[in-house]
Amino acid sequence: MRDKDPTRLRVLEVSYSRQVWGAELATMALAGPLARRGIDLTLASPPGGDLEEHWRRLALPFVPLAFPDHLGLRAADAQGRPSVGQFGREVLTTARSVRMIAGTARGFDLVHSNSLWAHLDCAIAGRLARRPSIIELYDLVRPGLGRKVLTAAAALSSTAVAISQAVADCIGPRGAGHVRIVALSVDLDRFGPGPVSPQVRRHLTSDESAPLVGIVGRIDPEKGVDVLVKAMGLLGGTAAGAHLVVVGSAALAPDGYPERVRAEAERTLGDRVRFVGRTEDVPGTLRALDILVNASVAEPFGLSVLEAQASGVAVVGTRAGGIPDFVFDGDNGLLVPNGDADALAKALDRLITDNDLRARLAERGRVTAQGRGIEARADIVAEMYRDVAHRRAPAPGDAS
Repeated sequence: MRDKDPTRLRVLEVSYSRQVWGAELATMALAGPLARRGIDLTLASPPGGDLEEHWRRLALPFVPLAFPDHLGLRAADAQGRPSVGQFGREVLTTARSVRMIAGTARGFDLVHSNSLWAHLDCAIAGRLARRPSIIELYDLVRPGLGRKVLTAAAALSSTAVAISQAVADCIGPRGAGHVRIVALSVDLDRFGPGPVSPQVRRHLTSDESAPLVGIVGRIDPEKGVDVLVKAMGLLGGTAAGAHLVVVGSAALAPDGYPERVRAEAERTLGDRVRFVGRTEDVPGTLRALDILVNASVAEPFGLSVLEAQASGVAVVGTRAGGIPDFVFDGDNGLLVPNGDADALAKALDRLITDNDLRARLAERGRVTAQGRGIEARADIVAEMYRDVAHRRAPAPGDAS
């Protein structure tokens, strides 16, 4: 390991994921701005996946750690308590992971977990290595044992960060004192209004002149793609000419769900719908839309919504989760109840048929996004890192 520059702060980022999801994208987006503020990130994660590839592409240091797989504490039926054997295996898995993290963490100033499965392990490892720890919460965790484990992790950590109020609410009273909200941000250099690429527009729709509604994200039940398909089928009058594009993969979807959604969409909408998979050009894709919809059952934050606002696109989101933290109904977007296709259809009809309303909401959304740029978030995170790094990390037996 290179000699440490005393003027810079070294942060060990820990993730148990091999794939690139929202938390990983947010971390990578901050790496450059934090480096300019004297903070260097090193990622420790399982080797050989997309995450390592993307991280190395940024020329950032990477530590391969082959963490054992956590199998979870839910019973096989997802209802009762886990068996004694299952619980024992999880304890052993945690112990092995903690030793790996603690051994690596001693070469850094603090440990930061962006992975739900890694939170408790990092909090314990930080104490063993006498290094402060931060856990960053990106997930809405259902009530039950999972929340209790998350609350314990928050209590054991030096501090916990939640990306929205809805996520912070998953922490019980024992850990609540350690939680602060640091909302996600948008890279305003990448996302902004601009000319629409005709080539991108043609890729997204069979009729470039028709209003284009888009949804960006995984194709799974939690994202509500089926609800949006149903809402599009309910449109009448001039709004019925609008097209729909679904941008995203089916990586975590239950077997058969993506196929059923696509079959229903093609049956209902015909050539008015396209499924185009994931895209590397998210800014260009968003600029090509007229309306961005997030129909999630419960969205921890809704970064695609903020990115669409920055791009000058009108947005519709659900009231559940973190979207209402920054989208205000009738002011900078429209909000509908989750799972309500009728309400979503009415909101879409308003935006498709009222150009002035769509333009006004899009402009107000841009104002919102301008106040949530990545440089401002980097200032907050850098200050937090330095504050936490200067604390003495408690030993394993110390009181919280």
